[in-house]
Amino acid sequence: MRRQVFCSLRTEEGRKGPLLGNFTPLDYLVIAIYLATAIWLGLRFTKKQKSLDDYFVADRSAPWWAAGISVIAANFSAISYLGSPAWAYQHDLQLDFGIVFFPLQMLLVVTLFVPFLARLRLYTIYEYLEMRFGIAARLSASLLFILVRGGHLAFAIYAQSLALSLVLGLPILTCIWISGAATTLYTVFGGIEAVLWTDVMQFFVLVGGMFVILVAALLPFGGSFGEVWHIASEGGHTRLVSFNLDFTTTVTIWALFIGNLVGNLSAYGSDQVIVQRYFTAGSKKAMTKAVMLNGFLTVPLILLLDIIGLGFVAYYKTHPELRASLANPDQILPHFVTHVLPSPLPGLVIAGILAATMSTLSSGLNSLCTVTMVDFYRRFVPRHDGSEKEEVGTARCFTLGWGLLITFSAMFMGRLGQIVEGSMKALGFLSGPLLGMFLLGILSRRANSFGVLIGAAVGTACAAYAAQTSISWLWYGPVGCLGTVLVGYPLSFLRPTRQSESVARLTVWNRDSAETSEAAVTGGGAYRAALCRERSSR
Repeated sequence: MRRQVFCSLRTEEGRKGPLLGNFTPLDYLVIAIYLATAIWLGLRFTKKQKSLDDYFVADRSAPWWAAGISVIAANFSAISYLGSPAWAYQHDLQLDFGIVFFPLQMLLVVTLFVPFLARLRLYTIYEYLEMRFGIAARLSASLLFILVRGGHLAFAIYAQSLALSLVLGLPILTCIWISGAATTLYTVFGGIEAVLWTDVMQFFVLVGGMFVILVAALLPFGGSFGEVWHIASEGGHTRLVSFNLDFTTTVTIWALFIGNLVGNLSAYGSDQVIVQRYFTAGSKKAMTKAVMLNGFLTVPLILLLDIIGLGFVAYYKTHPELRASLANPDQILPHFVTHVLPSPLPGLVIAGILAATMSTLSSGLNSLCTVTMVDFYRRFVPRHDGSEKEEVGTARCFTLGWGLLITFSAMFMGRLGQIVEGSMKALGFLSGPLLGMFLLGILSRRANSFGVLIGAAVGTACAAYAAQTSISWLWYGPVGCLGTVLVGYPLSFLRPTRQSESVARLTVWNRDSAETSEAAVTGGGAYRAALCRERSSR
């Protein structure tokens, strides 16, 4: 009886008709208000962008909690919003079981990476690699980042457009360009401050949408999660752990622990999109708070999405007429929203999906612009004595260019497979070698440019080879990282290593030296300048 009452929220005609007909003017109004608010909020910061410090790092004065929420929003795209429930609906809970290790992994990030980020006061984290290994290492890592994040952002736009296409009845390509254009607009003009504060707003929109779906999925069962779990368990959807030692098995506890460890250390320790959020917080203490806030808030969000996925399993099993009209399992969330929820709740949920991807895309565009301008443009293009205002104008041009390129690339992302799997393939392929380069620099005083560069090349080749085999995509990152470290470290003994105080201070083993403490107290500026003078004198 409860299910019949809840199903009556939508008429039979509405459920069987085109999805565009299920969307009322009130739903469109909710989405329009959200888009207008996001763009307005982003454009409010246009006049405040007077220098690259403002445009790239918000003058390093952002509140730690805003930076922490921005970190979550940057990594929490429609890939997670749509992909996690879809994976639970099609498979089980094993893929997200690795989230239990996440806070500990963030603690490791705080220990290894945050002290360097706080005292060096960089624009891009790849500047550290130049201080440690030279310009070739910095440019190689920057290029790897561009390839990794560019692909991920394109896939995020594609994932969101799947939902919009299903709901609005528009072609996927049209939805891709609508999504890309709206986000690029406020990111171009508002810089990192626009990204931060729209991220905060978008975070609460997407969480609100998640709770709406959760209630809708559980209400037909009297709010009993136990009943939902029982129904889902009959199809094997509640499996949590597999101890299978076969490397070709897609998800095992070993692949999750090692694969997620490498992936998260790479994302939160060497990915410019994430660490640039830390830079805006300024101090070591503020950065640490931002990282750990992200570490603890992400866990319940992922668990919430998994519960939603199990709710979909139970609901569609008891409503086979809805299951028959679901053409693509990746579209399970928007399909449920448009067939079941009463207006204006579908508009709120779709706004949440938009928020998830717009926050990820805006963060990525700003970081890609930062890397392009700081690591490449300012080094290789002859500089004129332009004003800071002109430099901000150049940065905006780069942001616009990246927005157009990524939106265009999103048109071809559907060929990579399922949402979650395709995203993990794009990130895992190159994240391992990138992390390996940073680990060699931070953990070893012996590693040098010769070993690191060859190691990164070998690590990339190893990951590429793994991608051609039947090995699970969760192992791509560990294979690339291990290849980089195992080749890069011994090869470093074939060339002399520069022994100097600056190298010692750039490793974890001498982080607490008197020189380092003094550098931290002075804000890192003098320390960074000294390193640059030493590098230029060689």
